[in-house]
Amino acid sequence: MNTELKRLNSTNIEESTKLYIDVFNGEPWYDGWELEDARERLEDIFNIPNFIGIGIYDDKEELIGFLLGYTEKWLSSNHFYLNEMCVKTDLQSKGIGSKLLKELENIYEEKNISRIYLLTARAGQAEAFYKRSNFYVSPKMIMMSKRLDFS
Repeated sequence: MNTELKRLNSTNIEESTKLYIDVFNGEPWYDGWELEDARERLEDIFNIPNFIGIGIYDDKEELIGFLLGYTEKWLSSNHFYLNEMCVKTDLQSKGIGSKLLKELENIYEEKNISRIYLLTARAGQAEAFYKRSNFYVSPKMIMMSKRLDFS
């Protein structure tokens, strides 16, 4: 399959939202995203300062995968937070995600990015993919959260 990589901007929110819902409402996530909630989430990400979005399109010009994130200043370089990445479910494990990460690597120098970090579900396909792509579980950092009760 021929593919084309393109930088994404706010004109790509609708097609990104559709793909996001299709992927994350399916196996193994079953998140239950509603259209408006997913659109609002992606609009928020697209509007973060220093946003970088990369989409991959098939030969019919259909969006089949994307990664979204932003750079932030860290000491003498920038770090990139990978907010979201998804690939059309039936095209996963076919090199599409790797192409997206490779394209991000192509802009490292231009954006002075020295590190990428992300959150993903433990012990699933996504974690295995990132490990194959030379990501590692940081021995120095942990994710912490706190549930807030609004009742």
